[in-house]
Amino acid sequence: MKTIVSINIRGTVFQVEEDAYLKLKNYLDSIELHFKNRPAGDEIISDIEWRIVELFQQQMAGDRKVITMSEVENMIAIMGHPADFDDQNKEPLEHRVIYHARRKRLFRDMDHRIIGGVCSGLSAYFDVDPTWFRLAFVVATLSGLSPILYVVLWIVIPAARTIADKLEMYGAPVNISNIEKAIRDEMGDLREKFGEYTSKAKAKFTRW
Repeated sequence: MKTIVSINIRGTVFQVEEDAYLKLKNYLDSIELHFKNRPAGDEIISDIEWRIVELFQQQMAGDRKVITMSEVENMIAIMGHPADFDDQNKEPLEHRVIYHARRKRLFRDMDHRIIGGVCSGLSAYFDVDPTWFRLAFVVATLSGLSPILYVVLWIVIPAARTIADKLEMYGAPVNISNIEKAIRDEMGDLREKFGEYTSKAKAKFTRW
């Protein structure tokens, strides 16, 4: 009979066989060592750990109560090792998603929304320009149907709030490489927006 160890990952408790625990601990330690001193390292580590929790919960569905070596190895196979992705796949997220295309999940795209993110979410799922969905809703609005339909979709379709949600929305694998790159892309967008805001503020101040 194997020794069982209780672990806590992001507030979720799992029962893990001792040999699987040692492998998992070494894996988590390697992730922390790899990212802790990098920009946005804490956020990257957090999102990776949340994804690990999600994968374990999926594998433990049903009567399974204890994580074995098999579950840990399956998780690592999906997530990959940090060192495997260094200096690889530096292309933008959109290009990477097309290259690694897989099954998508339907979410509301909160990053490109005009109202509730329904049209931009449908655009990501069906790979169609969101303008067409917006035009369709405008046309439907003239017939009196769109407000009801849009509100229903707004309620039914979940919002893509986490990095994992956003990757799945585009059909990208939720692994270490894509989590890191998505977070860095978001940081780049924030810096760009902040730069634009600062430039506008300076221009207004100069006019005064």
